[in-house]
Amino acid sequence: MVSHGEFLRAVTRDHALVAALQQDDWSLAELDEKDRALLNFARKLNDTPGEISAADIEALRAAFTDQNIFDTVLIVAYFNLMNRIADGFGVVPEPEKQESHERHLREVLAAHNSPLVADPQ
Repeated sequence: MVSHGEFLRAVTRDHALVAALQQDDWSLAELDEKDRALLNFARKLNDTPGEISAADIEALRAAFTDQNIFDTVLIVAYFNLMNRIADGFGVVPEPEKQESHERHLREVLAAHNSPLVADPQ
């Protein structure tokens, strides 16, 4: 998850969005309904891929092109593949990177008065 967040942070430069998504609390992020629909689809594809239906795709077509939907499916699949490879080989983040990520996440959440800020002690 750390590398995913760092990728999104680099692309969007939106630290609050990354922190909210990493906490699985999209209400902290300023997203329009279109983006929320795409994220809900990506979450469903990730968590319960066997439940994706033609209706899910048709609902997205109201706001997205087929290329957008295709790209979303490929991105979800790619990150799932890479996670399985890393998990399969027992790859873990370097401790200093994990600590840096956790410190940054706490700072961003604190700056936004988030109830998700946990005391690291």
